[in-house]
Amino acid sequence: MSSKSLPAFLQQALEDHVNANELSNDPELQRIFDRLSRLNDNVEKIKRDILLNRAKRNGID
Repeated sequence: MSSKSLPAFLQQALEDHVNANELSNDPELQRIFDRLSRLNDNVEKIKRDILLNRAKRNGID
């Protein structure tokens, strides 16, 4: 899957706001970035697992 996950999209949107000086890059925002990053890692793992299970189910190892 080539589309961004929702956590990755949200992190990019927040980074865009920081770059446009609409948000300050403070410790709270860094915690949000960290949590979004971990959530994105979990989403990507689940995506991989789903694709692997589909491939196994269809006999494509």
